[in-house]
Amino acid sequence: MKKRLWCLYILLILLPVIVLAIMTEGFKLTVTGLDIVIFICVQALCIFLISHFLLYRPVQGLINVIYRAIKGDYHARFFSYDTGGVLNRLSFAFNELMNCVESQMKELSENRILQNKLYENEKIYRSALELTCERLFEADLTHNKVLYGYDSYHRAFPFLQTEMYDEMIRLLSEKVVCTKDAKKFCGTFSRSNLADTFLHKNTKEVTMEYRLLNNSGGFVWYFATVVFLNSSETDSLKIIGYIKNINARKKHEIEIFNQSQKDGLTGLYNKKVTQDMIESFISGDGCSGHHALIMVDIDNFKRINDTMGHTEGDSALVQVAHKLKSLFRTSDIVGRVGGDEFLTLMKNISSLDVLIKKLDSIKQYFNEIHLKDNSFRISGSIGVSFYPYDSTSFFELYKMSDAALYNSKKIGKNCFSFYGFGNNGEKPDMALQPDKNSL
Repeated sequence: MKKRLWCLYILLILLPVIVLAIMTEGFKLTVTGLDIVIFICVQALCIFLISHFLLYRPVQGLINVIYRAIKGDYHARFFSYDTGGVLNRLSFAFNELMNCVESQMKELSENRILQNKLYENEKIYRSALELTCERLFEADLTHNKVLYGYDSYHRAFPFLQTEMYDEMIRLLSEKVVCTKDAKKFCGTFSRSNLADTFLHKNTKEVTMEYRLLNNSGGFVWYFATVVFLNSSETDSLKIIGYIKNINARKKHEIEIFNQSQKDGLTGLYNKKVTQDMIESFISGDGCSGHHALIMVDIDNFKRINDTMGHTEGDSALVQVAHKLKSLFRTSDIVGRVGGDEFLTLMKNISSLDVLIKKLDSIKQYFNEIHLKDNSFRISGSIGVSFYPYDSTSFFELYKMSDAALYNSKKIGKNCFSFYGFGNNGEKPDMALQPDKNSL
């Protein structure tokens, strides 16, 4: 194509000469004025044609290609046969530019497609979460703003009148989160804690179980999960959180846990839990109080099992447990620690007289227990040690109460003894000081 174009250029240059040669019969005739006019016209025509092919047409072609690119045809390219000329360099630069534009537009198009897919996936993900969760939210921690989910929170908690994330967490912890969980809730989901956890501890998820106040005044268990959304487009720290109602599961877990702590027959705390609870109390909140460790044993229990059977023995144990549980406060610790042995920590006793009345009540309760054989009367022996007078160690107090119980058995049963002081109200030589939580 390029060779043909150059041949055309040469032909156009030689054409006026050829025309003049023909008119003068090979330059033999004298050149007239008409010959000169014709020569000039032919030469002008050739110059026009040459300029059209060498300049106007390429430039117009370039302009047309530019317009195509402006209208969105990023495949438009321009090629010039003017090797080494300005138009050739211009076409090369233009084509390089269009290659870059085409590459950028292809990348943008792919990114747009990916963003659309991500958006659709996000919608599907949110819809799925909203079907399985009670509430869902998205927040920008950097700008302290809830981006999604505020409406559902406002419907559930009308006192929320702000979309500021920190303020919402504060209001929820103050007004509807259970007081036992409020401090942990506020600390766990605060902006500062989440930012520190996600950015510096290489953690992508924060979870917590907590209780919320419901319309009936009770508390419902929820499980909250907050996930870090890593965004490369901005410097904002974004999170998404979803809240599930786990009340049924949690109640079941608590029931199983309580069952593991309780004696299967009597429903009282088992031996290990009783010991742990007493040790925890006297080494913690009750370390400065005055308490009595009371051990109770059913007299002649083996005889009940041997003569009337284990069913009646079990019935006696259940009745004794029920009596003890009803006699003491809910704050006191009552457990079954052996076959027919019961252990009670009576907390914050104000005086020995109060304790003695309680022990007399235990004796009386034994008389109210009935078995199939009404002629068989049940009694119980009791041993008591004192915290902190006898000891501050659970094991020492336990041994002392057991020794006092043995003393009650030894002197005739159906009575109580204080460790080291005799039985049935013979008071130890000590004064108990009133306590603000005492009876």
